[in-house]
Amino acid sequence: MCLWVEYNPVPWTDVVLNREEIANNATSIYDIFEQIYLQKAEVDKAKIWCCKSTFNVHYLDQLEKKIKPFYIHLYRDGRDVAASFKKIVIGHKHVYHLAKQWHDEQMISLRFLEEIEDFRKIHISYESLLDRPDEIVMAICSKLELEYDNKMLSYYTSEESHHTADSGRMWESVIKPIIKDNKGKFYNELTMEEINIFETVAGSSLEKLEYKRAYPLNTDITLDVDKYDELNAKMIAERRQDTTVKELQNRVKQEQLLEEIKRKFEVLE
Repeated sequence: MCLWVEYNPVPWTDVVLNREEIANNATSIYDIFEQIYLQKAEVDKAKIWCCKSTFNVHYLDQLEKKIKPFYIHLYRDGRDVAASFKKIVIGHKHVYHLAKQWHDEQMISLRFLEEIEDFRKIHISYESLLDRPDEIVMAICSKLELEYDNKMLSYYTSEESHHTADSGRMWESVIKPIIKDNKGKFYNELTMEEINIFETVAGSSLEKLEYKRAYPLNTDITLDVDKYDELNAKMIAERRQDTTVKELQNRVKQEQLLEEIKRKFEVLE
């Protein structure tokens, strides 16, 4: 797990993970996860740490049992999420798969958070963050009982942001101020067919999060999942070919580590 962090395409700076200390304070993978972040927080003299990986949504029960964190449910119009993911090296590329993943993640999040006390959660729409960044960050700070500092909105000037942006195109926006109009892009970046597919798969979660459908509900649309699977695999391969050598090299160590883990536990497909 420490190697996985150390091989991240965006390396963690300044911290040297102390394996012995982590092992002495851990009885599970979730403890190790927490100890790694605590060591980084200590080096940065930070009072709080945060993991923004969307994959956390699949481990909520254990995170709640082992760590009992504060939850920030930051959600964005799924159609814009799909338009964004089509451009980057990671993740699915066909809108059907992107819609299904986004819908599933939102439903899991909303159902889970219904049972969490109000003082340990906050729901934030990405669009509201673009429109009212200071107000939204203040609300998060208030929930966490942290003092708001307007320097928080100058993140793009930090050395870490520039270090991150240098790691690949998918992070290039972290050295820019908040892009106020970075919403509703899907109208121009997805086709009508793609929008219809997305809204057929994830329309209910769009509506639950108060996003309006672009088109009336189409009950006549037929989803050809086998075809979408083939197209998704092809699109992933094409996107990888279009990725810079530097970005691919940044991911080699993690990919090799993952293959080693698979071989060790004999789970190669």
